[in-house]
Amino acid sequence: ALLDFLFAGRMSNLTPGRIRYGLTLNEAGTVTDDGVVLCLSPDHFLVSCSSSHVNSFVASAEEWRQTRFGREDVHIHDRTAHWATMSLSGPQAKPILASLNIAPTLEDAAFPHMSHQMGRFLDQPARIARVSFTGERGYEIAVPARLAEPLWQALTQAGATPCGIEALGVLRAEKGFIYVGQDTDGQTMPQDLGFDAPRLKRVTGFVGDRALQLPVAGDPNRKQLVGLARADGGVIPAGAHLVEESPRRSIGFVTSSHPSPTLNRGIA
Repeated sequence: ALLDFLFAGRMSNLTPGRIRYGLTLNEAGTVTDDGVVLCLSPDHFLVSCSSSHVNSFVASAEEWRQTRFGREDVHIHDRTAHWATMSLSGPQAKPILASLNIAPTLEDAAFPHMSHQMGRFLDQPARIARVSFTGERGYEIAVPARLAEPLWQALTQAGATPCGIEALGVLRAEKGFIYVGQDTDGQTMPQDLGFDAPRLKRVTGFVGDRALQLPVAGDPNRKQLVGLARADGGVIPAGAHLVEESPRRSIGFVTSSHPSPTLNRGIA
């Protein structure tokens, strides 16, 4: 019930072993973060939010826990410092992970996208989540923090190549995935990102729900996140405005822009 209240999407009907993506909002209905929720058991969940938003998410969850749900009904533990997570992504992710023999199975039927399982690494527990922030096949491998360096070494020795944050940004943009805080601003609501289900389908209360019912939330002229490409294949500068000539005014601005080496053109 707490997760249902904190996220714009429903989490209480997740079954053990499954994962769901969701957005968090403030009371004005604007997007504050995105992340995934893993159901470990019917009364045990793991929230993986943006790395830079951990403290604010924990503070918000704790505030609502105490004021709305009671101190004894639910408990929040910040385990961020206890685990190290490596994201393995790309067309060779599955064979590389298989060579380390960490997961019980990597067969797609038993381990589909948006699911997780427990395995072992150096005789210690490892959690493997099949999620992707690049659009490629991806696995997130979480091990006790002290095993971060051995896991890094094992992955690179098995053929994985380190990927920088700029490369990650290009892959995300190619897929159309968002960076909260870059592809959103202080006015962005879920429906502006194509995530209108909370406003139209949620029947139970959640943070920001009342704001999503206001006339401004249903305005058909709200700015929408869309893909952009120049006719000549060039790169549009990030921050540039799209301008109507008559009358001359901005109709939107570029939030993310990259030269795509895969597509051999600019994407935005």
